[in-house]
Amino acid sequence: MKSFLNNRISSYSHGMKQKIVIISALIHSPKLLVMDEPFVGLDPKSSYLLKEEMRKLARNGGAIFFSTHVLEVAEKLCNKIAMIDNGHLIVEGETTEILKNSDGLEQYFMEMIKK
Repeated sequence: MKSFLNNRISSYSHGMKQKIVIISALIHSPKLLVMDEPFVGLDPKSSYLLKEEMRKLARNGGAIFFSTHVLEVAEKLCNKIAMIDNGHLIVEGETTEILKNSDGLEQYFMEMIKK
């Protein structure tokens, strides 16, 4: 980042802006992290590193609350899930319990919104 210190943030790509926001959120080692679509705009390496940092924060007793439209990401990262459809909470609970009778969160979500 040192080589970019004199640049205006407005000159950065969406991905670089996203990285700056994430670094700003993580730099002080928070106990609670709230993020909206944190993986949007990130390259695969940055996405992987963010997931590792999220796991590390959780292992150290922190909590992470994040939204995503990519249900595979939530399925792999989260131990608790809440799903919202049209502004209404349709399911919440332990990921393992939710996945017990389905082939994945995407399938589960599709079944829930058909009801």
